[in-house]
Amino acid sequence: MDSFYETYLAPLERRMLRTAWRIAGDPDRARDALQDAMARVWAQRDRVRAHPNPGALVLRITIHAAIDGLRRERRRLRAEDGAGGAAGRASAPAGPAAAAERSEVSARVRDAIARLPEERAAAGALRVLEEQPYEAIAAALGCAEPTARVHVLRGREKLKHLLRDLAPAAGRAGGEP
Repeated sequence: MDSFYETYLAPLERRMLRTAWRIAGDPDRARDALQDAMARVWAQRDRVRAHPNPGALVLRITIHAAIDGLRRERRRLRAEDGAGGAAGRASAPAGPAAAAERSEVSARVRDAIARLPEERAAAGALRVLEEQPYEAIAAALGCAEPTARVHVLRGREKLKHLLRDLAPAAGRAGGEP
């Protein structure tokens, strides 16, 4: 047990937490996602050992755990308020308008990521958050490199669609009216 942890998890633990924090946007949710990810990695330890890029696989599992946490929270919020809106998501006390807006935008982005299919969310997070090359993303997803590129591209397109109202001027760049 200790040798698996020392070999596969200990070197990545801080990176796993950072990745989960970037997705979850909250230190408590990130720690929960990290614990979920470690349990999942332990349950799949034979698969991790046999994988050509175990570090990428461990990060993929972490991304999935963080996204699953967001989805669980979204379902819980829907059940609580019946609408599934963003009300009640901000856990920080009310502050200046800019801080409130940033909190709302952050919640919207996390919610949009949680709506992506898992491969697209994982590929996008590995590419954007972890700055992984497409080759590593492909290894983590167990697919060909062109497929990994498609997952990243389609994930970005879907996020752009889901978040289009956050930056309306961005879609008009390039001469559109």
